[in-house]
Amino acid sequence: MSNKPALLSTVPFSSFSQWDVKQFFFAKILSKYPVEELGKHLIHQTEKIQLSDEPTKEFTILGVSNKIGMFDGSTEKGSKIKQKYHVVKDNWLAYNPYRINVGSIGIKTPNLKGSYISPAYVVFSCKDTILPEYLWLMMKSDFFNKLIKDSTTGSVRQTLHFEKLAAIKAPVPNVSDQQIILDAYHAKLNEAEENIKMANDYSDGLLLSIQADVSNLKDEPPKTTEIANLIQTISFSDMNRWEVAYILKEGKLEKVYKSFKYPSYEISQLQKESLFGLSSKASLTQKDGMIPMLRMPNIVNGEIDCSQLKYLPKSSATTANEPDKWLLKKGDFLINRTNSKELVGKSAIFNLDGDYTYASYLIRYRFDTSLVLPEYVNILFMLPLVRKQIDAVSRQTAGQCNINSDEIGAIRIPVPSIPIQQEIIKKYFDAKDGANNYCAKADECKTNALINFEKEIF
Repeated sequence: MSNKPALLSTVPFSSFSQWDVKQFFFAKILSKYPVEELGKHLIHQTEKIQLSDEPTKEFTILGVSNKIGMFDGSTEKGSKIKQKYHVVKDNWLAYNPYRINVGSIGIKTPNLKGSYISPAYVVFSCKDTILPEYLWLMMKSDFFNKLIKDSTTGSVRQTLHFEKLAAIKAPVPNVSDQQIILDAYHAKLNEAEENIKMANDYSDGLLLSIQADVSNLKDEPPKTTEIANLIQTISFSDMNRWEVAYILKEGKLEKVYKSFKYPSYEISQLQKESLFGLSSKASLTQKDGMIPMLRMPNIVNGEIDCSQLKYLPKSSATTANEPDKWLLKKGDFLINRTNSKELVGKSAIFNLDGDYTYASYLIRYRFDTSLVLPEYVNILFMLPLVRKQIDAVSRQTAGQCNINSDEIGAIRIPVPSIPIQQEIIKKYFDAKDGANNYCAKADECKTNALINFEKEIF
């Protein structure tokens, strides 16, 4: 006779805690530490306060960022808050019972402003048998997430009330061992910070160093004691735009132009052609015959970022007479003509394999490479000597800043010989590669910190 447990067996009704078959298939916990119900180590905190009782005060209301599993805060006036809020004290934890499976768990650190959180959250503290940070890290681990899914009700929207959390069994070493585990975790994080510092040593001052190679421009602090002469006579023929901010900035650009160490060219003098992108609606899903469409979010720190691609039919990027009209070629310079004040004018060089097109908020430029290299232009568009020109001509409308093709074409840059441009490009990428290597090591350390923590306890 088989010794295997029968799949169909009688279960006493009193043993049912939820009408969900998954409760009988809990993930098996293997650990060298004692596995105990968490409820032995936790205290459910239910104190609430009516913040609107003190309408003259402002309160920072805590929330939890699902992406990083940390508290964040927003300031609200008590008079606007009609519901009671949970009190949250230092080293207490809180989670959203409907979002716990996607990492909505936070710990209130002493340096974090805010002592209240929405009543939708479950708030609890730790007894002296478990360290709050140990519990918080464990609850963020992949294996614990499996335990949560086994303990929650529902399918798409999971629900984990405090009673269910208290019934979950998990590894709980003694406090000394918990601290040793946390020390190992923080040692990896410190190693990550050291690598980030090394990366910053490579990259700090790089752009200003490159600017010093081509320009004598110095950033001057604003003169707070000098009153600008706002009321002055300006010749009508000298007016390019009826905008006070532009009029005030335009004169300052002469300093930029006079600082150049090499002959000055406008972008329009260096380009062979330019073209606005497509305004067609793109899809998140790539189907047969569709190609990626680069958009504003795909230009990050002077590079193409392919993490948020959308797609268009390749036929949308072609015409009968010009079959590759909106298809990008390696070496194409892309610039963002509409964005926030800080990001308008951001640029990148297209150097990807395969067919790609681009959206209407981008303009594509192809340069005369006998005069200027696209990578050199892209580096200069990250320097203050170009950013000052963009700031002078960009205009704000409906929360966005715009710069048109004529204004981009009028941007001036110093253009040394091709060998000097190549030296500047090499200087930039050598430093960037060094910084990227340290950043990669930092990311690896952060990942290993969590992996090692989970391996140690489960």
